[in-house]
Amino acid sequence: MKIESRSQGAVMVVEVNGRLDAAWADLLLGTVRDLVREGHDQVRLDASCLEYLSSAGIRTLLKIRRELEAVSGTFGIGPAAPFVQETLRMSGLEVLLLDEIPPAVEAQPAAGGTPVANEAAVAAAAGTRFEPHVLAASAKITVTAHAGWRPWQPLLDNHCIEIPLPRPRFGLGIGAAGRDDSDIRGRLGDFVAAAGSVAWLPSDGADRPDYLEQNERFLPRLHVIQALVGEGDFSHLLRFSPAAKGDCVNLSDLYEQVLQTTRADAAAMVCLVEVEGLVGAALARSPGWIKESDQPGQFPELREWLSFCGERVHPQSQALLVAFLCRDSAHPLAAHLTPVPARPGLLAHAHAVVFPFRPLPQGVVDLETSVAAVFEDNTPLGLLHLIEDDRPLVGLGESSFIRGACWCAPVHPALEIIT
Repeated sequence: MKIESRSQGAVMVVEVNGRLDAAWADLLLGTVRDLVREGHDQVRLDASCLEYLSSAGIRTLLKIRRELEAVSGTFGIGPAAPFVQETLRMSGLEVLLLDEIPPAVEAQPAAGGTPVANEAAVAAAAGTRFEPHVLAASAKITVTAHAGWRPWQPLLDNHCIEIPLPRPRFGLGIGAAGRDDSDIRGRLGDFVAAAGSVAWLPSDGADRPDYLEQNERFLPRLHVIQALVGEGDFSHLLRFSPAAKGDCVNLSDLYEQVLQTTRADAAAMVCLVEVEGLVGAALARSPGWIKESDQPGQFPELREWLSFCGERVHPQSQALLVAFLCRDSAHPLAAHLTPVPARPGLLAHAHAVVFPFRPLPQGVVDLETSVAAVFEDNTPLGLLHLIEDDRPLVGLGESSFIRGACWCAPVHPALEIIT
C-alpha cells in the first residue's frame, strides 16, 4: 500500500492507494500517529484509490478516530471508493464517511486560558515555539520540605514520615508505599506525584515503577524520607512545540522559560512532555540498608547504590515531570535543590515517570484530566531523577523534549520544613 500525506489548510489529508488489510493497517496507524506527534489533529483519509478494506483495516480506522477524538481532533473519510462506502455502511460505520469535504479552516485558539499579551510573551528558545497562557495570575505554590534523611547517612526510625498525596498536591522525593516503616525500609525509591496519582520505583530490583491512583475515598499515601511537596493553583500553562521537525528543547531551557513566564526567582512545575531523550539516575539499593561502615556517596561504591543511565533513554515516549527550581540562593527552597551546570546560578530538582506516548490536545488543557488519561490503561515504563551529565566529550548532556504542556507557578517565599 502507498501512503502519502499533504496539508490542506489546517487539515492533514492522508491518501491511501492499495489494500488496507492486516499487513498494512499498522503502517497507516503509525503514519497518522506521527502526524499527531507533529501537532496535526485534523486528519482526513482520501480513500478514493483504496482497492480493498478488511476488518483489520476497519479496526485501525476506528482506533485512529478514537485517538484523535481523545485530543479534541477530527477524523473522517472522503472521498472514498464506492466499495469502501458500501463496506462502512454495511458495518454500521457510515459515521466515518464525510458527505462533503469540509472547507480548510485555520485552527482557533483553545478556550479556557488567557494567552499572554505579545509584549509579555517569553522569547522562544532556538528551535522551539512557546505558547504561554495565564490561568490564575496571582496564584502561588506553597512548598513543604520533608528532610528527615540526609544523604548518605544511615536511616534512623524518625527519618521516615507517612504523607498523603491527594489532588491537588504534587511532589517528588524518595519513598515507598507499604504498611509501616519496617515494611518499606528495603524498597525506598524515587517517586513522582501529581493530580492524585503517585508512581515510585522500588529499589528492591524492580524494573518497572509501581503506582497508586486516587479513587473515590482512597487517597494515595507514601512513607517518605525525603520529599518536596507543592500545593496550590498554577498561575500559567506553558505549551511548547518544535519550530521544525527534529527540533527539541533542553530541560534547562524549559526551566528558564518557566521562570520568565512566572516572573519569579523560584517556581514549581508539572509537565506532560514528549521525550526526545532522558538523562538521569535511580536508586539501585534502598537507603534503608546503609550502615555506618558504608560509603555510598563515594566512588566506586556509589555505583552499588545508584544506577545511572548509560545512554539517553526513553525516546518518543511520554513523561510526567515534576520539578522545583530557583535562581535565588537566599530562597529557602534553594537548600533542597542542586546546581544546573548548563545554567550557572540556577538550582533545580526534577523527577520524571515515563509512559508510552499519548498525544495531548492542543491549547489549554486541564492538569488532572490529562494526568488521569496518561495513567489510564498504561503501565509506567521507568522513573528517573533527572540529572545533567556534563562530563567533557563523553557526557550525555541533559534531558530534552519535543513538545508538551507545563503547568507552573511561583513558589511562596515561606517554606515549611519537616525534619
